[in-house]
Amino acid sequence: MAGAPVGTWMVLCAAAEAVGMSAAAAAARLSTATVGEPSTPGETVVALALVTAGGLVEGTALGLAQATGLRAWRRRLRTAGYVAATVVVAGLGWAGASAPAALAGAADESAGPPAWLVIAGGAALGAVLGTLLGAAQAATLRRQVPHPWRWIGANAVAWIPAMALIFAGATTPAEGWPLAAVIGTGTLTGALAGAVLGALLGLRLPSLDPDGD
Repeated sequence: MAGAPVGTWMVLCAAAEAVGMSAAAAAARLSTATVGEPSTPGETVVALALVTAGGLVEGTALGLAQATGLRAWRRRLRTAGYVAATVVVAGLGWAGASAPAALAGAADESAGPPAWLVIAGGAALGAVLGTLLGAAQAATLRRQVPHPWRWIGANAVAWIPAMALIFAGATTPAEGWPLAAVIGTGTLTGALAGAVLGALLGLRLPSLDPDGD
């Protein structure tokens, strides 16, 4: 097979990010509801544990989904290392990006930055995390495909619009929104961002081994 269909990657990444962003949204709201703004070391540990758990769910879902796409492209590829790298970099990276908000508790919306600045910051973060994630994933593929390092640039580009969409969705719910609405927004945002991510990565996947059968 010349390459896994782009549509397959869109569906896989959309499903993974829908699960991941639902978990991240639930973890963030649970942190705010149970801890608020942490004032003791114990509360800080709880807040960090919650956002880390949400991030690890996102990283695990994404790693497994993309490994499925890789195996559809090349059945003999070994993807265990790829999944592990994705869990560590994507999961902990997202948790690290979410930690400041969790530790700040429920912020005063009127004092926050404008939406365009938040989205621009998300895009910039996407370029950085995409580069790091692509490098970690490429390292696990370096003995399996001729041009694994092309995956770095593919991720750096793909994560820019994906993370911008994620940040736009993450800043949409207001403090008084019910939990179901917050999680639903996370699910929809994750699905949209994942579809964009999957489309861009799916287009670039064949470049890792352009002569493969």
